[in-house]
Amino acid sequence: MSAQRTERSSTAPRVRNARGEGARLREEIVAAATTLLQAGPAEAVTLRAIARTAGIAAPSIYRHFPDVDAILRAVVDEAFDELTAALRDGARGEDAVQRLFGVCRGYLDFAEAFPQRYRLMFGGAWNAAATDDEDELAERSRIGLATFAVLTDALQECVDSGASSSSDVFADTTALWVALHGLAGLRRTASLFPWPQGLDERLVTALARLG
Repeated sequence: MSAQRTERSSTAPRVRNARGEGARLREEIVAAATTLLQAGPAEAVTLRAIARTAGIAAPSIYRHFPDVDAILRAVVDEAFDELTAALRDGARGEDAVQRLFGVCRGYLDFAEAFPQRYRLMFGGAWNAAATDDEDELAERSRIGLATFAVLTDALQECVDSGASSSSDVFADTTALWVALHGLAGLRRTASLFPWPQGLDERLVTALARLG
């Protein structure tokens, strides 16, 4: 999938950035936090662990991020960008229905491939609502909307083509997202359950009002 990334080795020595390459250091800090998330729970992502993984001194982090919360926010932003790209990549097919199924499969595949990052995106150790700054809260309320828009557009295309009988695309897209999110979570937490084949397609067909 397009969401795949190369992880930095936690033991490789870091080459000092040249003057004016602060942006690269910021990216390396976010990449280190992402690597830690892919290896374990979000609670294990500390400033010391990030610094060790990135091969830098912990005080260097403060030039770009005030605390771990800010780093996790950057990881969340990047993860949603990658999820959005994965959904767009999945929107392929000869007709609108196939493209909608592709978008939904892209969502579930991302959640399965990056379980710790996915958990962080929707809660986990980082809570988007945990701020008293109204401007920041307003900004955080927009996190993930671009991803939701890809799903909305896919369903709207089904309506426009006559493949869906939805009369409220926003509500039905929301229901579809809730179902995908629930299925992604349950498949991970109830891995021993005998999940039936094609369950995702049945959910999409029903909630998108296809046929």
